[in-house]
Amino acid sequence: MSQRIEARYSIRDIETPLTSDKDSDIEWICRCFGFMEPRDKQKTAAKIFAALVEAIGKKGSISSDELAEKIGVTRAAVVHHLNRMMGSGLAIQRYGSYQLRMQGVESTIVEVQRDAMRVFENLRRVAREIDETMNIPHRQTP
Repeated sequence: MSQRIEARYSIRDIETPLTSDKDSDIEWICRCFGFMEPRDKQKTAAKIFAALVEAIGKKGSISSDELAEKIGVTRAAVVHHLNRMMGSGLAIQRYGSYQLRMQGVESTIVEVQRDAMRVFENLRRVAREIDETMNIPHRQTP
């Protein structure tokens, strides 16, 4: 079951890695969502995302303290990255632990895509209403 997430979307069109490798793919996903900033030299965001993915197969979620210990960074650094992931709709917090929004990477990405499409549908509807109010002619679009 999906839940409505208020999110800030930042999607970057970055070339897909040439080879299929779990770590490279996770880093690529993080870069596409704007999590891999140049100052993240230790690739903390990718390590956190990877740990969230690994948690799916275990108990489903992981606490910020467990993440900090596993990755070897401060809890504050972990929470910073988790807040960004939650803000983009990829991760959620439940009962003091964190997890991917859905029970898989692909289903999480699909859900974020659906969110973005709903935003654009609402934008388009309101834009059409403005055009109609202002008597601005427009063509029918598919």
